[in-house]
This record gives sequence, structure tokens and C-alpha cells, in this order.
Amino acid sequence: MKRKRGLRGNIILCLFFVSMGVSICGAQEIVQNPDKPLAKNAGRVLKLQEIWRISDEGGLFYFKYPGEMRLSSDGHIFIADENELLKFSPEGKFIKNLFKKGQGPGEIVSDFAYFVHGQEIWIYDFMALKIIRTDMNGELINQVRIESGPYNGFYGVSNDWLVFLKDVFPPPSERKSKLQDMPCSIRLVSEDGKIDKECYVFQRLMFLRPNGMTSWTRWYSVLSEDGAHLYVMHTRDYLVETLDLNKGQVINRFKRKYPSVKYRERGWEENFYKKFNVPKIRYEIDVAGLFINQDALWVKTSTSDKEKGDLFDVFDAEGRFIDSFYLGPGRTLLKAQKDIIFVLEKDRAENYLLVKYKVLG
Repeated sequence: MKRKRGLRGNIILCLFFVSMGVSICGAQEIVQNPDKPLAKNAGRVLKLQEIWRISDEGGLFYFKYPGEMRLSSDGHIFIADENELLKFSPEGKFIKNLFKKGQGPGEIVSDFAYFVHGQEIWIYDFMALKIIRTDMNGELINQVRIESGPYNGFYGVSNDWLVFLKDVFPPPSERKSKLQDMPCSIRLVSEDGKIDKECYVFQRLMFLRPNGMTSWTRWYSVLSEDGAHLYVMHTRDYLVETLDLNKGQVINRFKRKYPSVKYRERGWEENFYKKFNVPKIRYEIDVAGLFINQDALWVKTSTSDKEKGDLFDVFDAEGRFIDSFYLGPGRTLLKAQKDIIFVLEKDRAENYLLVKYKVLG
């Protein structure tokens, strides 16, 4: 039988953890980092050496909304876009568009998410509720229907389980025209699509009303390179949680002292918020993206400088704040791998460019 800890014991334990830079939230520790990281040159603008850049000028493909980027073990590059899954050589040469539109075997209806798993590509078709497995050239290996869908996100493979996100919206009769917790369930699904089990449930706030809704928080998550952990951000404040997918437990929560950025109201919001009495937003969401670089987590913050670009924080596997840097003006990070980064930039005509850089310091 577990021994019960009295109030005095709890206070002593909390004081001990606070002295170590850790606080207790229920039974879960929060690593409380200071506002400055360990690196002496933190806050610098990255020094970069361009390796190559590519555009869609040749007409073989187009960049409309280039987004999710994956790398194969031999350095081939994959980028998702509207009705496109583009493959490039390690040297940046366009190879082919792997996207096949349709409803037949190996075809995708419209929206999709994908993951490079060994020498295969696993694609989740959101509309058809199926996983398509292809080789690295897009040739169909097999496909299975995910019987327990639909899902809102597909992250990859962890210990032979497919990792999905499922938002659980309340029925219209339970939407109270106010901020409400909405469950965000992390689901593990068997490779044949027949078994679905709940791994963990996060909560995030949304403004829900009977005939509509609007986001109050954002959902950012990224799978670790070994597939063991899912890093999640689901609040407005600076807080990242590490979910152990094997244990089904959050094993780490960490934050840092962060000066929140004043909120910039978008054009449509003023009338919408007044009409439905949405609580006024004072500050931007602190975190704007999560990226994995080997064992480190890169956190894109809401801080952006016209001359220096977006501010990124770097944490180690234990949630310690070890570094920070600015990416440089006009750059949007897609992928980081060791000392290489891939970013989107725009030319004078506002056309997207994919640029590969080596980080010098």
C-alpha cells in the first residue's frame, strides 16, 4: 500500500523541486527554464552558407502551399503541396510528383498527410480513410482502410502502430458559445487498420457555439526521430509536453520565461468577436511551431524581427533550454537535419523558393 504524504510533506517536496528549477503540476513535473539559455552566443542570427535553391520556373511542378517536408535515409527530399507529393534528389533536382488523384488503388482524393518509413512512404488519405503504402518512387505496395477514422492528423509509425490525432467535438447542443475544453485524443492504430486504441488525451480550449467555432489555441506536435515520443503544444502559454507513446504517459513538461507578443488582430476578427462575445485576446500564442533536429527540439516562437527573422528556442531531450537563434529575415523553416536546414523564401514576384543551407554558426 502506498504511503500517503501529508500537506507538510507536499510543501517540502514542492520547495525542493522549485529550488531545482522544477515545479509540480498534480503528479507531473514542469521544467521551469529561465529566460536565457545555456549557450553563450544565444540570440544570434544564424550564419548560413547556401548550398542550392530551386524554384518552379521550369513548369514541371509548382509551389502553391509547400508544407510538410520529409527526408529519406539517402537524402532524397519530399514536399507536400496541393495535389502534389514532390520528390527531389539530394542535389535539389526535381524527380517526379508522386501524387495520383482519384479514388482507386494508390490514388488520393485530395488532402493527405504522409510519413517516410524506412524505404516506404505511408500516406493517409483524409477523405477516403485509408493508408497507402508505396515504395520510394510512388509505386503502390498495398493500401488498407482505417475503419475507426476519420482522424485529424497522421504523425507516423511507433513500434508498429500508426500514430493519429482525433479531435473530439461535442454535439451542437453542448456548444455553449463560450470557451470550452475540446479533447484531442492520440490514437494508436494497427497497420491493418482494424485495431484502434487510445494512447492519451490532451485538452485544448476552443470557442464553441451551436453553429460554428473558432480556435483559441493552436495544436502543434511532432514525432521524435525514433518514433518513441510525441512533442505537443496545445496552450496559449509557453508549455511543451513530451508524450511517451509506449507508456501512454506525459513524461516531461517544460517551459521558459517568455515575454509574450502583443496580439495583432486580423481583419475579420473584430466584428466576429463582438457579434459572438468572444473573449478578447491580448497576446499571440507563445509557440508557433515544433521541429525535431536529431535529439533536440526546435521551438518556433511568436517573436519575429524584421531584420533578424523568427526566433527559435532549442531544448534538449530533458527539456533544458540550451540555445536560441534567429533564422534570418524572409525565411520559413521546413526541416532541420544536423547542421543543414531547408527553408522557404520568396523572390521579388512573391514566388516560393526552396533553399538548402549549411549552418556555420
